[in-house]
Amino acid sequence: MKSFKMNCLRVYGSGLLTLTLASFLFFCNPKEETTPVKTPKKVLILGNSITWHPPGPNLKWFGNWGMAATAADKDFLSLLTKKIKENNEQNEVLGRNVYPFERTYETISLTEFEDLKTFKPDIIVIRFGENIAEPERAATPQLQVAVKDFVDYLADGRPVKVILTTPFWSNPGVNQNFLALSEQNKWPLIPLHDLSLTNENMALERFENISVGSHPGDLGMERIASRIWTVLANEL
Repeated sequence: MKSFKMNCLRVYGSGLLTLTLASFLFFCNPKEETTPVKTPKKVLILGNSITWHPPGPNLKWFGNWGMAATAADKDFLSLLTKKIKENNEQNEVLGRNVYPFERTYETISLTEFEDLKTFKPDIIVIRFGENIAEPERAATPQLQVAVKDFVDYLADGRPVKVILTTPFWSNPGVNQNFLALSEQNKWPLIPLHDLSLTNENMALERFENISVGSHPGDLGMERIASRIWTVLANEL
């Protein structure tokens, strides 16, 4: 009986030692948490005066940023850039006013935008259309062809993500063409045209010139940036 008790103690002690040693090794070698490394992305934002407009004293516009924000850091491009950089400080952002494309997309030479192609964007945000004001131009399918050709030129054979927005000012013809582009190419389409239906999103009270004042004010700019970011964040 005495021998049996001693053997039991010996086995028990060995098991306790093994358990204690295993526990020690577990706590000394905790499972390391690994954070996925994000690949830096280049984001190209194509716009017009809402993206950037130089000073125009004849319009009584003296800013050098998106018309009609109260400061450079209040326009949608700056607000969006801040979010993109917070996501990954190595991300690059390039915003450009491509008003000439809006006005002459039927005949313009895309080589005028060669510097945008050499930027080699991973993501292109198309946030224009307000200056395609003529109903007959806005409605023609040629707009779809021109925008797709523009994207293909900038992509230069590389895979590129594209995000579309409708114009800030309602434009049924452009909206319909952009909807068709979205469906054909699986590009996300972000509606913005409802924003101009509410005066609080514009800057009418700040400017005598209605063409300036009807641009998005600080609140409108913030809402544009927020809507784009909701989609763009998933691509970074």
